[in-house]
Amino acid sequence: MRMHATVSIWQREHDGSYVAEMNGYKLHVTWKPEAPGERRGFRWKAELEGKEAAASDELCEEPELAMATAEAFARGKTTAS
Repeated sequence: MRMHATVSIWQREHDGSYVAEMNGYKLHVTWKPEAPGERRGFRWKAELEGKEAAASDELCEEPELAMATAEAFARGKTTAS
């Protein structure tokens, strides 16, 4: 099943990253550029009360997928991935 982000809750930051708040979590999606021997892609993290609660282990090809995964974590439907 393909996950879909709630695009309307996400705000684009000046540095090109995206932030949102959901269920008390501050969600953040950032771009990781390609480097020699490393993939490029989007990663997400969730903070609760200023402390990192979870972060992606893998990069996502599309920002919407990283957003949707972060939202699923905030809803309690998944673990960090």
